[in-house]
Amino acid sequence: MIIKGGQIVLAGRFVRLSKDEAKRGLEALGVKVTASVSAKTDLVFAGAKSGAKAGPAAVRGIPILDEDALAAVLDGREPGTPPQSPPFTGVPDERMGPDEALDTLKNADWSAFCPQRDTVPLRDALQALERVHGVTGAHRLATARLRDAGALLRHSDVHHGELNGHALSPDGRHLAVGSGTGDDSDRGGVLQVFEVATGRCVHAIDGIMGGIGFPDYARSLQWSADGTRIALEYNTNATGVWDPFGTAREPIADAFFLASGRPLGMAFAPEGRRAFVYGGESDVLRNVIVAMHEGSVAGPPDSHPEGTAPIEFSGPLPDESRRTWGDEPELILSRAFWSRDGSRVYGESTDEYAALSLDVEKRRISWILGLEEDQDAAPPEWSLDERLLAHQRDGKLVIADALTGETTAELPGRPGADVLCWGPGGRLAVVDPEAGTVGIVDAAAGEHRYDLNVRAATSNPRGWDARSWAWSPNGERAACVTAEGRIEIWSLGERPERLGVLDGVRRTVGQWDHGFGLEWPADDVLIAIGSHAVRFLRPESGEIVADHPFHHAPAARRPLFFTGRDLGDRFPLNPTFALDEDTWAVAFEDGTVIARPGRDDELAELDGRLCWSIARRFAWPYRWGERKIFPDPARAGVGAASPETERLLEPFRGRDSTAEATGTWPPPDTATVADLITVVRGTLVDLTVQDSVVRGDWTVDTLQQLAMIHARRGEAAEARELALAMPEHRRRLGHLARIALALGAAGFDAEAAAVLPYAGGDLADVSDAADMAALAGACAVLGQDRRSQQWFASAREAADAHRSNWEVRLPLVWALTECGREREARAVLDEGVGTPVGRYHGTPWLVCLLRRGETELVRQLIGERSEPKDPEKPHVNGVRWFDDWTAARALTAYGQPDLLQLRAEINWVSVRHDLPTAERIAAEGRPTRPTDDQVTDLAAQHATLAKLPKATKRRESAQLARIAAECGHISAVLDLLPGTGDPDKYGGLDSNARTWVALSALRTIAIGVDVDVW
Repeated sequence: MIIKGGQIVLAGRFVRLSKDEAKRGLEALGVKVTASVSAKTDLVFAGAKSGAKAGPAAVRGIPILDEDALAAVLDGREPGTPPQSPPFTGVPDERMGPDEALDTLKNADWSAFCPQRDTVPLRDALQALERVHGVTGAHRLATARLRDAGALLRHSDVHHGELNGHALSPDGRHLAVGSGTGDDSDRGGVLQVFEVATGRCVHAIDGIMGGIGFPDYARSLQWSADGTRIALEYNTNATGVWDPFGTAREPIADAFFLASGRPLGMAFAPEGRRAFVYGGESDVLRNVIVAMHEGSVAGPPDSHPEGTAPIEFSGPLPDESRRTWGDEPELILSRAFWSRDGSRVYGESTDEYAALSLDVEKRRISWILGLEEDQDAAPPEWSLDERLLAHQRDGKLVIADALTGETTAELPGRPGADVLCWGPGGRLAVVDPEAGTVGIVDAAAGEHRYDLNVRAATSNPRGWDARSWAWSPNGERAACVTAEGRIEIWSLGERPERLGVLDGVRRTVGQWDHGFGLEWPADDVLIAIGSHAVRFLRPESGEIVADHPFHHAPAARRPLFFTGRDLGDRFPLNPTFALDEDTWAVAFEDGTVIARPGRDDELAELDGRLCWSIARRFAWPYRWGERKIFPDPARAGVGAASPETERLLEPFRGRDSTAEATGTWPPPDTATVADLITVVRGTLVDLTVQDSVVRGDWTVDTLQQLAMIHARRGEAAEARELALAMPEHRRRLGHLARIALALGAAGFDAEAAAVLPYAGGDLADVSDAADMAALAGACAVLGQDRRSQQWFASAREAADAHRSNWEVRLPLVWALTECGREREARAVLDEGVGTPVGRYHGTPWLVCLLRRGETELVRQLIGERSEPKDPEKPHVNGVRWFDDWTAARALTAYGQPDLLQLRAEINWVSVRHDLPTAERIAAEGRPTRPTDDQVTDLAAQHATLAKLPKATKRRESAQLARIAAECGHISAVLDLLPGTGDPDKYGGLDSNARTWVALSALRTIAIGVDVDVW
């Protein structure tokens, strides 16, 4: 590198030398070292914490090099070249036998081993040795040395959600794939890296916030030109930069401008220090260039400015474009990419049906071309050398000069084409699944060569990176995914020829059939990539080099499952993986493996799914090393390869294997309501996020509901204990009053007084009308008549102020009823206008009436005080009592078929599923255990659930737990709860969270329906 005469800035902190030393060394080479970046800066050397100073250089495209490059320059070397080191002499000669190879490796200086330089030659030599002599002592010794140097055991089954995208490294040696979060959004997504030559997973980063990419959005992963950085669209609409071979979950740099519900597209600069993202306030182009060297960049419209100011694009548009798009088109560029020389950004504005070229240095739009106005048409594509552009317009296939946008050739269009795929030498494949052809075009010459009769699978190039067509690296062959899900290999010389047909990786998951696409990065490696699988193949023979199906879920219990939790989740990457559709296995990084014994092909299966990862870049065969394979965690815990693994497995010592099949499900229904209450209370321990309003409310509300259930069951001491355990909270007084009222009304005077001991003294100011009513009722049952009258008067005043506000009126009716003032309660009820809306007050009141046996009042409310639904008129709320679906569930649970039918007539709904159950309960009483048919149905649904991947089971586990609760099967509920969701780490809860599902199930079992217990 010639730097003499240049201006250089030193940014950040350096480890191996001080800035003064670096400055003196650079000045000795004829360099001027300046304090800050300016238009005259030629180069920046950046150390740690250099974002503030290096950011302005990054956004302008000024080269930024790291401390290794600085050391190289001062040492007289080119940046990127390693320091002079002795050669590694341990690579066996191809003529050596096992003994000579072993001696060579024994005598080698392993301190001279350089992974980037020596791994592949050593691996190639030992593979040649294995082909002749099998696995020898030389293989085992080399593996042991590499393990001592830090090689880690890796499996590939790392994804929680579906794959959303992929990208090949510029040198073609690595494939990066990114996935979403599945149901567990807190767990994050996964960036996984495969070595192309071996087809093995060599690295993965789990826990990337919000997942990588998004379904039906392409180009969410992009590498820097040197392969040291990768840009990801993550957390839906943020862009971040990672070291693809590093371990950090957090990005090196990130950018955020708009809180959209979908990704907005990005392009990563070849030097890896800036990106093109949505943002800014330009009237011409709503994309900006941002610094992505280090730290965060943010700005309008949805964030405050942060970090280095972005560069916006401005007008005017080219003259020929202004007539179509005007002076302020506000274009948004998606499916974008940066030219290899860094001078241009190309892409598509899908909303405007336009292809664009941007001049990065001038910050202007160079040209705009109109596209076929059809979202299903093949998008525009640039040739591999970036000289040509192909697109369809007005029924023609147009070839244009990518630099100028001018048309160079026009050919007949293919209206059914969904992919335009460029190959080497300017050849273009026009893939038309509709017509069942693939047209081969010499685009440079503007000539159509021939058509292949092959019905390709449909592709979605705007939404998925892999396509149905892939050219070989030399362009002489190609592969095509057929509509049947197979792969045809074609020779594309003067006379095309189908060479063979290979198996694909189409897979059915749940109800959906998932297709796949292709990449052909090396002559001898073809990759099939789907949302649930990646397969590496030999295109000549169809041999499967490596097969990686994801999201299998064997029915057996996961081996590291202990006391309701998967201990494997403690690791950055969970060591548990599916060996096949029916078998779990575990592979710890230290080499300890847990696998079910007795399989004839055990080693071959493990070798197909595992490898030793060297420097997180290269794969080393698992079969070459010493193996520590155990049948279960109990035995692995006393013989693991490292003390860390032994400590993790310590809880399993002395226990039976946890890896056996789970057996008959559901389990015997031996659990009680008390057991479920204990579990519900235990889930509150997980709500540990401080200053979370949601969780504070949830905790006191749940404790109140548990106490109310105990009170309704006549368990006064337990209700009192829960009430007194309630923490200080703005809702606490009202909740205590409700519990005291329920206890006092049931005759538990002492417990009621203990719950609300200050009913006779000064009470804090209460503004909530429902709390006033509860306090009035509690004071009444505790004999505090004056206090009771005061609170009832206040509650009555609030109710009379808004006669249609049933959120105030019904709690007052309930409180009056509970303390024995039924006539006054009926008067308050009759004075109301309209009806309650929804389940939060109407259905709890209905349950109270049914529990008290006041069916005649229920009949009057449903039949006489409700306006029948008119199918000719739109639905109106507030005119029918108990019109929420939970009311039908309550009427069924309390055995009221006549009322159920009356409600159905008023609301024009069907009761054919609920009526037989209501009639049976009316005749026989509420069941105390599930019926045989219900148990059979639960077992069938659980069998379906067991086949789902772990990360997609939360919602289904929650739903099945609710169904089990409706059947009254408490043991099944308890068994399912660990599979539901953990609380949101940011303080929120959803209906699939364990604490929510547990309370929902408890209320269903206790009162017949999941509504508040009054």
